[in-house]
Amino acid sequence: MTGARKTIVLLCAIILGYGVSAFAEIERFRAKEGDAIEVWRITNDPTVRDHANYHNMQCWSPDGRYLCFTHYASDGRQFGSTSAAEVHLYDLHEEKDVKIDKGTNPRWANKHNWLFYLRYRSADGPRYGRGTQVMWKNVETGETMRIGYGIERLKYTDCDDRWLYGYGIRGPKEEQRKPLRVTIAPDSTVETLPGDWQVGYNSLMVNPNHPMIVSRDHNYRDYYYASEGARDIPFVARHFFDHDLSGQNRTKPFPTMDGSHFSWVGDGSYFLLGNGQMRGKKWDEPFPSNINFLAAISSGDVSPCGRSGRWICGDSGVAQIRVADLRSGDGWAVMETNSYLCFPTNRDYSGPYDIDLKGSPDGTKIAFISTYDQKDGPVARITEEATGDVIRVESTTGFPEKGRLINASGFGGEVLSYERKTEKTFEGLARGLYETSKDARLRKGQPLTSFEAMLIPKELRKDLPLQASGIRSIIKDKDSPLLLQRSSDLYTVVVRLPDRPHLRRAGEEIQLIPGENHWETYCYHLFKNNEKITDSLVRPGGSFELPGKGAYTAVAVEWSGLKSKPSLPLRIRRRAAVKVLSDKPADFSWTRERRVVGDDGIAVETVHLHDGVIRRSWHRGGELVKRHDLNAEGKATRRLFYRDGKLAKREYHDRNGYHVSTELFDADGYITESIQHGSRPRHWWYEKGVPLKYTRGSDAYVKDGERWIKTR
Repeated sequence: MTGARKTIVLLCAIILGYGVSAFAEIERFRAKEGDAIEVWRITNDPTVRDHANYHNMQCWSPDGRYLCFTHYASDGRQFGSTSAAEVHLYDLHEEKDVKIDKGTNPRWANKHNWLFYLRYRSADGPRYGRGTQVMWKNVETGETMRIGYGIERLKYTDCDDRWLYGYGIRGPKEEQRKPLRVTIAPDSTVETLPGDWQVGYNSLMVNPNHPMIVSRDHNYRDYYYASEGARDIPFVARHFFDHDLSGQNRTKPFPTMDGSHFSWVGDGSYFLLGNGQMRGKKWDEPFPSNINFLAAISSGDVSPCGRSGRWICGDSGVAQIRVADLRSGDGWAVMETNSYLCFPTNRDYSGPYDIDLKGSPDGTKIAFISTYDQKDGPVARITEEATGDVIRVESTTGFPEKGRLINASGFGGEVLSYERKTEKTFEGLARGLYETSKDARLRKGQPLTSFEAMLIPKELRKDLPLQASGIRSIIKDKDSPLLLQRSSDLYTVVVRLPDRPHLRRAGEEIQLIPGENHWETYCYHLFKNNEKITDSLVRPGGSFELPGKGAYTAVAVEWSGLKSKPSLPLRIRRRAAVKVLSDKPADFSWTRERRVVGDDGIAVETVHLHDGVIRRSWHRGGELVKRHDLNAEGKATRRLFYRDGKLAKREYHDRNGYHVSTELFDADGYITESIQHGSRPRHWWYEKGVPLKYTRGSDAYVKDGERWIKTR
């Protein structure tokens, strides 16, 4: 960025009401493992935690230009206090980090570049009252307004951006948190939604595209069917219900037997359940309802990846990023981030290092946080389970000759040291350093990282404030090197390129049609015979004069600068004007159908303009009998079978051909059996959405009235 441009951008930031911005250019590099196109480091300060919201809380602006995050700055004594925390925006277009205000809980509207956050003013009153201000910043105009007071935690806006939801304590003597909403207008009155249900984690999951909400009722404990304090009945059984935007018309709370870490898919079509094979319930089917498998891959946290609803993303393993394409049911691992913190306990304190991933509006990028240096931190993958004094790995490149390793097993993990290394071994081990678990397994295929690379560099430790109080409550030894582990930085991984636009003739006019997903598109460049002919930006809604005979193509450019592949060429014989459309015309389709004859008889293929055959269907006697949804390699990853024209069986197969799951349906469309295949198959039986029986391996459980009992 030139000095003149920096000056102009800074003046614009001041005019729009931003704090002084830092010109933090994106650092781009390739991931050490996996198929990611590129990784972008957005922030780079190992002393301060940057957090871009929980996994189901969007950090991307609706147009994909900005990322919001909380910067947990020091108050002079320690990191992590809300009084010193700052709300930041990172502008991917200008590559600058902008401090918006002191505060927490940055949240985006669904359809506008409106940012909401909490600002704390203790002198104005208590936290549950005027001491907490709900702020609204219009990022397009720079205007900032207060819309209410006293919300403890912000959640989401409704699908039309009329209300902002959250929860908080109502009054100094009330102990229960209440569901709240506030009209998005200056100094509005905060409403308390009706009902005696308790709110908290996973409450007020507002649908991004439909006027309804799914909420968890915290009156029902986790492991509801188990004995108090035990897990003898192994279902988490978190109770959910649907309600309208005013909190009325509530359905009866119903348990989701397994799964946690819930989210909406980007278009609001499915309510997603994490911690298992990617699955969800349709938005307009109230509980109890079908829990549908959506892809042939599992995840822990699950998150939206794009506004279209085609993709979702999740994590697994040592913070591995996974993506599922719901068009085909395919799923794949993108990269392993190795975000982790070692603690002297095996309890779940994963919050500070959870990657909390979520995809950008067009599903081209995934934002995540990581405590481990994605560019320079070395990684060694174990090649066989280690039980003695030697660990065999694929490579020890990048590790010191003598040093310490992180074995990210379970929640607390292990720090271990080695006396020497070879090209493919670490030798002379000492296990369980700093009171970490010495019994953690060193499994084949598991990554090891460098404890030295995980530590804050020595030059940054002088006069360093204390770690956050939450970390110090876990690591009680004030001299432990565990207190010097890095805090999280914000990254983005590019998982696919933007969708290609399309050029076509429409009478005397040439039309540039935006790609299938184009919420993030900033402009286009046009090419004649592979030579760029646009010096200035061509924006949606504009036009451009094509200079004459030739083969023309167009490339879409995101706000982030990420470019699509060229469109299919359009040949013209004379000068013509091209009109840049903002959306797809009603008479244009990205797909067409064709009939083909094969070994299974006559099939109807759905052919995508760029992706080729994406679906193949077979009919008999005029009725659909079978359908295959195909992945990018042409493999049938989702296979549907029909009886009397109705869905009777659905199978998922991964890209290696392994049969992952089977679901059976009755004539009314309800799932009757759901089977996950594997070494210990999981099998559910249902009646009209209500689970009746479950087996896993040799264990079996059945519903007995309002209880569940173990039968073997």
